[in-house]
Amino acid sequence: MSNSYTSPPVLVDPSRVTAGLTLRTTEISKLGELENYSFALGGCVDVVAQSWGVSVFRSAATSKTDLCQWSIPRPSNLHNTFKFFVSCHRSASGNKVGGRLTFPLSGNTYESEIVITDTNRYGSVFEELTISVTGTETETFCRLTLFIECSSGFVEIANVNGRWSPLSSPLTTGVLQQGTDTFTPQGINRLGADRPLSARFGVETINNITTIRKRGRTLFNWSGAFNTISGSTEPAKGIGTFDLDLMYSIVSLFGGMNQIDDLNVDVFINVENYSSGTFEVDIFGYRLAIVQNGWNSYGLSLRLSELANYSRDFRLSMFEVGLMPTSRNQAILLGDNNKITSNPVYIKGLSIIGV
Repeated sequence: MSNSYTSPPVLVDPSRVTAGLTLRTTEISKLGELENYSFALGGCVDVVAQSWGVSVFRSAATSKTDLCQWSIPRPSNLHNTFKFFVSCHRSASGNKVGGRLTFPLSGNTYESEIVITDTNRYGSVFEELTISVTGTETETFCRLTLFIECSSGFVEIANVNGRWSPLSSPLTTGVLQQGTDTFTPQGINRLGADRPLSARFGVETINNITTIRKRGRTLFNWSGAFNTISGSTEPAKGIGTFDLDLMYSIVSLFGGMNQIDDLNVDVFINVENYSSGTFEVDIFGYRLAIVQNGWNSYGLSLRLSELANYSRDFRLSMFEVGLMPTSRNQAILLGDNNKITSNPVYIKGLSIIGV
């Protein structure tokens, strides 16, 4: 079928496409399907995953109130269905939980909410919300917000997960958009037996690979929790000095990142109480200056050194991703000498997106 794919894909045998061998329909059609499969499913994994301890994250807001926010990647302009899974319970019937997607440049928002069923922690099911992007959005990053609304009592959040739903087979005809980049679906019938193999297939394949390599992949994502019930177990609103020892990810950054100019790592830092002056954060081998209250974004080239032991064990290029344990970060993060009650500038959200 035109522009179709199979899942899981049947991979091309690399030993059949080496120099000197006859180029067969079998390998070419598999490669075409793999391109379609990669565009449809690439990046459709968790873009956010965060959890809280027992009785920690509770809110009793009686109107629709935002609790957390993350910056997340969007696979392509055609990926319009976002699945948001929230494990939570409520103390009174009618309490709701919801999710909202916001596209910063267009300003458009899309949301969904659901009445909570569980009355105890991990009672039966995740609340599954489907957020549909019904407008035409061209941004490759957006923001995900968790909100609740209580009729009475409280809602307790245990953990959240979210991912984009893959595109179904066959893909839409015509050139497809991933931000401002293009992808040309491969017509599988055109790659069948006794059909001419045009140079166009090779050109489109190289362009498609270049486009897909830029697709965002969450390396680290954390949000503080706000509008909660005060108490000794209240969840963290911002990143503290002791978090430097714990709050990082060991991730693989794939070979070839330096071969294309815009294969960057995108860092999003959400700050509170900033108005002016110098507030700098050491992250990913850079010292980044905050310029505004709220979200600040940066595109960074790969500068870190590999973690030799991890790279050897996993046979991949492995890196530590998160805030760096520097004296600068120790000075600006929340702690005994920089308490949140004194209204300092602090980091309330951090998202790091690779490719």
